[in-house]
Amino acid sequence: MSDTELLPVQVQAGHRLRPDRCVIEPSIRFLRFPLARGRFAATAGYLDISEEPALFVELDVPSLRTYPRPLRRPILKRCPAKVLTFTSDELVVDERRVLIEGRVGGRGLVLEGDLRYVDEERIVLWAKGVLPRPRRAPWFARRVHVEIAIEFVR
Repeated sequence: MSDTELLPVQVQAGHRLRPDRCVIEPSIRFLRFPLARGRFAATAGYLDISEEPALFVELDVPSLRTYPRPLRRPILKRCPAKVLTFTSDELVVDERRVLIEGRVGGRGLVLEGDLRYVDEERIVLWAKGVLPRPRRAPWFARRVHVEIAIEFVR
């Protein structure tokens, strides 16, 4: 008889982000049509939907791709940080609907969307929201529309 005792495996509550299956797309719109778009790559993140839900996503700023292309350089000059982080202050999950209130770059962001369970191991989060103008922005500054689609795995 063995003196080794088998312990039950603890269930992980959190899911980690798959960087190759993540799209974070900001856009500036005029009369509901996008004037400029961008796309960030995410380097790390997690989603926890247990009793205290939380979302954390780390964005790689130099990975920004823009349309039209000449917008990339002025945007990167204004952002000296190499990494932007989105941290949820509040995350409400109701069946499939999700409401995320958080901060990115010191500014508040509210996202609404869906949470889809692909299988036992994978979850897809799709959400969109609006990042308000900075407080002391010039008159021509616009709100930034943000749309995310991220796959999380255990």
